[in-house]
Amino acid sequence: MSNEAKVLAGIVKNVHRQLRKELKATGDPESVWLKHCQNLPSLKQYSKAMHMLATEYWEHLRTADPNTSRINWTWSYLIHYFHSGGLVKERSKSKLKLNWENTSFRGPKIKVLDVGSCYNPFEEYTELDVLPIDLCPALDSVYKCDFLLVPVTESTVIDSNSASSLAAGSFHCVVFSFFLEYLPSSSQRWSCCEKAQQLLVEEGILIIITPDSKAPHSNSKVMKSWREALASIGLKRIKYEKLQHAHCMAFRKLPAQEKEISNQPPISPQQMMYIPQDFNSTSDSDDDEFKVNTLHFTAEELVNGFNELPTLFDE
Repeated sequence: MSNEAKVLAGIVKNVHRQLRKELKATGDPESVWLKHCQNLPSLKQYSKAMHMLATEYWEHLRTADPNTSRINWTWSYLIHYFHSGGLVKERSKSKLKLNWENTSFRGPKIKVLDVGSCYNPFEEYTELDVLPIDLCPALDSVYKCDFLLVPVTESTVIDSNSASSLAAGSFHCVVFSFFLEYLPSSSQRWSCCEKAQQLLVEEGILIIITPDSKAPHSNSKVMKSWREALASIGLKRIKYEKLQHAHCMAFRKLPAQEKEISNQPPISPQQMMYIPQDFNSTSDSDDDEFKVNTLHFTAEELVNGFNELPTLFDE
């Protein structure tokens, strides 16, 4: 990584670290987030740094090896699911005899809500109809919106360059790409996942991509916790793949008739959307935000972790 890229990554990491530090000091995620949203200079610096990292450095990696790209992965899976039989395959796994309204996706474009979009990276794909939103957009093509606070209503309302409400059940896909780890608390990440579930059409897809440069099994405990939490609200994980620098996951919103009856999680789902950085010392200034620290495992957890290894095919 070049010196400039390290500086940019440092800006991003410092914002995340400061949010977690303030949360630890106050115990009030709402006030910490409100204070952050009011710090316009910090928001603009963060947005500029993420934009430069993505377009000037990560884009080179994408060009050199497309298989490392979170953007490529998301587009490829959406095409597979909606246009190349993935949806039909998931329906065939149902244990219920349902009269599906359609045998495949019927729509001119896949309607996507890209949360924390920054610079609208999915704009290049003609198969997608993208609504890009961000707390502090890097480009004018992205609409300003605080996803934590925006209401879910009967219609999506765009006022000038901002999204003031989002319509329930109106998106085929919601994308959280390098978004959840930005939020300082597990409860806020859970709130965002609940909102995504409300915004999706039945059988729609929630894409979650979170950074991690370690071996696939290193944070399998985290991935299992997320899978179990989201399953409790009818979001079933149907795809998981570990790229070189990220975990990539797709969750299908189950139809009401198909929702699985599963054991309740041992703890509140709000607590299950944790990330390893939640437990780091705030004085650990050398921690690499994009190289997630490893959690400690018991022998049983290590064995169970192999169930969370990446899948070559749909789960």
